[in-house]
Amino acid sequence: MSGRASLLATALAAAALVTPACGATVEVRPGAAVFAPTAVTIVELPPALEWSGPGAQAHVQRLADDSLLEVTGGRAVIAAELPGGGDADVQSALRALGEDAGTALTFSLSVGAGRRLAKGANPISTFQPTKRLVVDFVARVEVRPVGAPEVIGSVEAIESGMANEAEVAGNGEKRGFAAAIDEALEEAVRTFAPRIYTPRQRTLIVEVPTSVSGDLVKKVEILQQTYPELSMAEIQTLADSRERFLVVAPGQFAKLGVQPGDLLGVPGGETRASRAALARLIARGGKPMLAVVRGGQHYILSL
Repeated sequence: MSGRASLLATALAAAALVTPACGATVEVRPGAAVFAPTAVTIVELPPALEWSGPGAQAHVQRLADDSLLEVTGGRAVIAAELPGGGDADVQSALRALGEDAGTALTFSLSVGAGRRLAKGANPISTFQPTKRLVVDFVARVEVRPVGAPEVIGSVEAIESGMANEAEVAGNGEKRGFAAAIDEALEEAVRTFAPRIYTPRQRTLIVEVPTSVSGDLVKKVEILQQTYPELSMAEIQTLADSRERFLVVAPGQFAKLGVQPGDLLGVPGGETRASRAALARLIARGGKPMLAVVRGGQHYILSL
């Protein structure tokens, strides 16, 4: 074990510790000392929400997927790639993807919301200030080794926002539960998988699920629910295309030569390819071949 890993293991081997970090609360249990120095893959389980609604689960899961891919530099298996949420499903997915379960951790994300009334500012002292509805979102991540039931640590982050406020602005700024998810996942990776922690670089590759890729109406519906921050023009561009990906913010994909507005596909009809699979390949220095539609012109990109 390297000197750096030994120091980390020594620190984590201390009694269970609860500390604030970047606004998040981190609990590190003694078992983390065994896994944190060697963890190189994170498996995201389907998130649990305290609310429901059309597309709510898919939208929150997509935000968590993208957040985890960013902060691990692509070294993650997202919930959409799992056949189910059980341990057997996780291990089956890891085997199918060629990942080592012995160096993987699972992140279980839950998101809750509480509402309260807050007094608004009023410059006229004789007037009673109005009250506004504020929503407090709590994102909690529990960390476990694959194949082991015990929790080796957790991270909790809280973000507040106005009721009915968009959680992702048009410029990509995160608010409300999206910001809480980002903070909780980032601190969880930084603490429990430091070898793969990657400073954030905004990456948004919009993906059409294979299950609706042949149905225009369903494509539009799914994209509106899953990516509500997109403009109607962006949704229509992808929905009308035969390709499955639209580049909004290239992030780590920029090294492939892709640009915002590009439509992407995988030559040879590999419709099972996902943005997560492409991100893992890039993280390992791979050279994926991509079909690109840019300005009405068709290209093949490969490193």
